[in-house]
Amino acid sequence: MFRKKIAYVLVRIILWVILPLVCVEFVMIVLDPYLFKNFYEYDPDLGFRVRAYAPGADGALTNQFGFNDRDYPLQKTPGTTRLLVLGDSFGWAGGRDGNYTALLERMFERRDGQHKIDVINACYPATHPGDQLALLKKYGLQYDPDVVMLGFFVGNDFLAVPGRKRIIVNGLYVYVNRNAEYKFLGYPIIPQSRLYLFVKQQYRVYTESKRAAEMGQYLPGQGLTLSEETFLEIERARLEFFNVNPSARGSFQPGIDYVLQSISEMDAILRARGAKFVVAIYPDEFQVNKSLLKRIFEKYELRAEDYDLNRAQNLLKSFLRSKGIPFVDLTDRFRAEGDKRELYILRNTHWNDAGNQFAANVLFEGLPRQVESLNPAR
Repeated sequence: MFRKKIAYVLVRIILWVILPLVCVEFVMIVLDPYLFKNFYEYDPDLGFRVRAYAPGADGALTNQFGFNDRDYPLQKTPGTTRLLVLGDSFGWAGGRDGNYTALLERMFERRDGQHKIDVINACYPATHPGDQLALLKKYGLQYDPDVVMLGFFVGNDFLAVPGRKRIIVNGLYVYVNRNAEYKFLGYPIIPQSRLYLFVKQQYRVYTESKRAAEMGQYLPGQGLTLSEETFLEIERARLEFFNVNPSARGSFQPGIDYVLQSISEMDAILRARGAKFVVAIYPDEFQVNKSLLKRIFEKYELRAEDYDLNRAQNLLKSFLRSKGIPFVDLTDRFRAEGDKRELYILRNTHWNDAGNQFAANVLFEGLPRQVESLNPAR
């Protein structure tokens, strides 16, 4: 009798708990493209991409490839130079028209008295040079660019993990092994419960929004900023790359090698096509904002002498010089300007309107000196 009761209970658990959960997981896999029409979607080559013609934070639609820009014809107008900008979420701050790439295009127009240079914003949020190499191959080269500029953010681009691929499932970021990625009927299979991940992410978004709201900060057009605690945690983690302790530095070497190899491959691809390649180097806010750096040091009881705040820039520039790749480093100009005014969105890590305009100004001055095809027509 006791065994029958146990069996009865187990059957009920299977029928009323386990089976429904299995069904939910199956539905979330098969109907993912139809139920989760979020800002991002799965891409078998890149892992994820921004959805084509999706509305951005400013209401403007993305283009056919999910870029924060208008549609450009794939075949460029005769007499026009094409500058393709690769990068991460810095290509999204400010919206489609207020981003530094759009500002730069308009500055070239005013200089030339007409539209002679297409500045195509091909940036995807949450990517690094390894991802951007794949993006260049799949989408960027379709524009047949004359010049490609890689926007390198020293805050986290060297933190890339070789072999790890970020994919989108049910609107969520999930990391998988690039060499052990499994699919079912074209859909990615992950060794985790999708339902659990979805609930967990929604809870994390809710708690962070609540924490930020309690700080009383809301910026029109930008939404709630990060809470002070979360923001400092992010910046503290990024700062560790600049630690001069040999044991701390060695742990980043695989990522450094992977990122530099990706840049080298970009250079080789573009050279073979006769296109120019240039790297723009973007500083992290703790390198520009002295008050922020002081808060990080005090909160986490760090010693300033343990950190070389130029480490990432020096490492990257040494590599670029060895490869003969031109670059424009925005760091010193941002440091000088940052002493006069705010260039970053409050507790957000990205440039505000002034920062986007200042970045466009620096690039407008520096790029023509590095790339002949961007010089004024003679």
